Amino acid sequence: MNKYRQLRKERNMSQANLAKRLGVSQTAVSQWETNKNYPDINTIKELAEIFSVTTDYLLNVDSSKLKKDNEIIVYNRVPAGVEWANIQDKHGYEEIGMKMLQSGRSYVGLNVRDDDMSPIFMKGDTLIIEVRDNCENGDYALVQSHADDGMIRRVFYQNNGVLVQPVSYSGEGDFYITNSRERLNILGVVRQVRRNLSLDF
Repeated sequence: MNKYRQLRKERNMSQANLAKRLGVSQTAVSQWETNKNYPDINTIKELAEIFSVTTDYLLNVDSSKLKKDNEIIVYNRVPAGVEWANIQDKHGYEEIGMKMLQSGRSYVGLNVRDDDMSPIFMKGDTLIIEVRDNCENGDYALVQSHADDGMIRRVFYQNNGVLVQPVSYSGEGDFYITNSRERLNILGVVRQVRRNLSLDF
């Protein structure tokens, strides 16, 4: 049964009574109840008050999946050339503390999807990343080069360029010469690691 019709019936209201209360035609109410038309946002607010339900309920919004003020988006991957707001591959949301929230800095999360960075970062970890275009020597940073997805690497500055090493070992890594056409972009710095531990007894 249609949600609007069900709520009206539960409150023993006729279409005519509801229409009069809202200042709309009975035809409008009938169309909402047959999914031929929908109320505008102001009418939805009034309906929520009349029926003692939330606007989310009337709009079929699962409020448990809505982003809260203290949550950041967690991404599965960071594709090259795509602005943060346009990245579609999202893992969910992660809460951050008030200190981070009030710092005025921007944060995102990155879901670690495999074990190639263990034991430092492990599959299932959520990395909290401060969005910025620079980092300190030795930082674990989210970096991007060419048309590659963003990767977590350890960054070391040298006289004529930048050395980036994979997290899991301190081998050669990749070297980017300053002012070369092959550029390295720093997208952010890892500030926290969130790890869910499952203990089997």
